[in-house]
Amino acid sequence: MFDSLIDILKYNPDEPLIFSSGLFLFLFLGFSFVYMLLQRQRTLRLLFVTAFSYYFYYKSSGLYFVLLAIVTVSDYLIAAAIWNYRQRHPGRRLVPKLLVGLSLCVGLGMLGYFKYTNFFAGMIAQMIGSNFQPWDIFLPVGISFFTFQSLSYTIDVYRGELKPLPSLLDYAFFVSFFPQLVAGPIVRARDFAPQIRHPLVVTQEMFARGVFLITIGLF
Repeated sequence: MFDSLIDILKYNPDEPLIFSSGLFLFLFLGFSFVYMLLQRQRTLRLLFVTAFSYYFYYKSSGLYFVLLAIVTVSDYLIAAAIWNYRQRHPGRRLVPKLLVGLSLCVGLGMLGYFKYTNFFAGMIAQMIGSNFQPWDIFLPVGISFFTFQSLSYTIDVYRGELKPLPSLLDYAFFVSFFPQLVAGPIVRARDFAPQIRHPLVVTQEMFARGVFLITIGLF
């Protein structure tokens, strides 16, 4: 029985976790219960949601959740470097431009590899008359969404429209937030960030509307 439970909770490439699956609904019930217990513990709540989001992505794409972590850590550090440099050297633009360019290279380079390597390699092979067999490159679920969402953060910090988030946990929460991690929409950091540490308020009307929307979505 224990082995069967482990098999269910492990990543299965033939049965990735999706919102309409029975397993997700079961996990979401447990998630909601713990989330409400932590409603007054902001840091623990953020940590719990982030951990669940990473598990959700693991169940959707396996070990490729490491890519999510790489984008998160790199853009968090880059945005902090942009902000700190501007505080010490106001008016200088070259270094911040280079740093935001680095963020673009990391994000778009990773995205380009997974989505377009076979496309461009096939074009080149066709131009030179070579027989090209597409490489076996797995496309991680939702990579476009979390890549562009993370880029929106470094760009907003670069433009001076947003201060860097106070901790890596806050930023990881923003990038990995599971309700829109694999299916969008892309949320701008300047819209999402101010809500992260707001007190949790769930009225009966909000709860009923949420249940209604989930039910409509399942149908």
